[in-house]
Amino acid sequence: MPVLDPDTSAARRAWSIPDTNPIVSRRRFLQASAIGGGSLALTPLLGHLEAFAAPPLKSSDAILVVVMLTGGNDSLNMVVPIGDGHYYDRRPRIALQPNQTLKIDNSVGLHPKLVTTKKRYDMGRVALIRGVGYNPPDFSHFSSMGYWMQGWGGSAQSYPTGWLGRYVDGLPNAATESLYSVTLGTNGVPLHLVGAQSRAAALPLSISDRFGINRSNADDMRLFDGLAALGASGSSGAGPLGDMIARTNTQVMRLTNRIAPAYPANPNNNWFVRQMELVGRLVNRNLGIRVFNVELDGFDTHTDQLTNQAQLMASLDAGIDRLFAVLEPAWTDNVMALTFSEFGRRPEDNDGGGTDHGTAATMMAIGPRVKGGLYGQQPGLADSQLVDYGNLKATVDYRSVYATVMQKWLRADDRQVLGKTYSQLGFVASTP
Repeated sequence: MPVLDPDTSAARRAWSIPDTNPIVSRRRFLQASAIGGGSLALTPLLGHLEAFAAPPLKSSDAILVVVMLTGGNDSLNMVVPIGDGHYYDRRPRIALQPNQTLKIDNSVGLHPKLVTTKKRYDMGRVALIRGVGYNPPDFSHFSSMGYWMQGWGGSAQSYPTGWLGRYVDGLPNAATESLYSVTLGTNGVPLHLVGAQSRAAALPLSISDRFGINRSNADDMRLFDGLAALGASGSSGAGPLGDMIARTNTQVMRLTNRIAPAYPANPNNNWFVRQMELVGRLVNRNLGIRVFNVELDGFDTHTDQLTNQAQLMASLDAGIDRLFAVLEPAWTDNVMALTFSEFGRRPEDNDGGGTDHGTAATMMAIGPRVKGGLYGQQPGLADSQLVDYGNLKATVDYRSVYATVMQKWLRADDRQVLGKTYSQLGFVASTP
């Protein structure tokens, strides 16, 4: 799977591969291959990729942006049950009072930092899907995230691919198109993008010194031109492995050239906002990307949750707002963002002013073609309504959300992707 490693410098220029055919010595080629290894994970999987590309999207194609809220987001303080007295009884240290929230009605309020999200909700463009989880729950970050990413409901106990990877497997030429799905700012591809045939790409958040892009040095420029020519010629003079590396280096440089214009000259200092802005700019370039993965980390709020979650909610709100602000009008209706976290938090706060690992949580679906509103039943907080040692009872299977996205948004066979038929929700108003 192609992986361009991230760095922290700003993007400044793109370049194009010339038609010239300069000579590069075998030794210089092998040295460059070592350099290229720092920019790309050179694995045998690359041998079957025809190019790092995907066919351009049509105006009727849907795009999904998956937002990972990593660590276990406390949904009770994101979508606050202000009308339930048990909420205040169980959280004397961290409960948000009704007048502190952005009220939806007398029973529900949003976290006060979700200002633009609330405006979108009022426009009917945000669906709040409450009580999402699975049974029996798992309180391990690793295991629970694996269930969410896998998304499999069939007979097998485990499945080596992810729900979106299986979706991409069903797209035309999935085995040879590497830009159908993309994750940003990571060194690896998360499980939910892994398919049996498809290969997702991991793109950096800045691109200024990616392999082949800085042509200010004359020697480097000759090297890059020579490698490009070698990859195009089909014969490196260094054997079959050398030929594969030469083709890969050329394809990486071409990919870099294609995506470089999407990178802003002055990227945002907020890591998550930076990801979301790049998503929007990549969509505008129409590189054929159907699925994006981004991540906002830090939700394991065992202590000082009021401060930490407020900062995270502010970043989430700013990132969502930036995505839709950057999108060109021609693409805005094609994009839906979907948030998820590996689990919620316990109903009670703890002595550290935080919360511990819990179960059911709220997901958000956001976009112009979302049918906004409240979905799913809010899990009860009375003693008799709690399960699994005092945790929230899931009222919506997370795969019901996936099934809705698959059938109603991505126009895919949800049963084939998920291994089972799940009841669907009504949060998708229409497709592009």
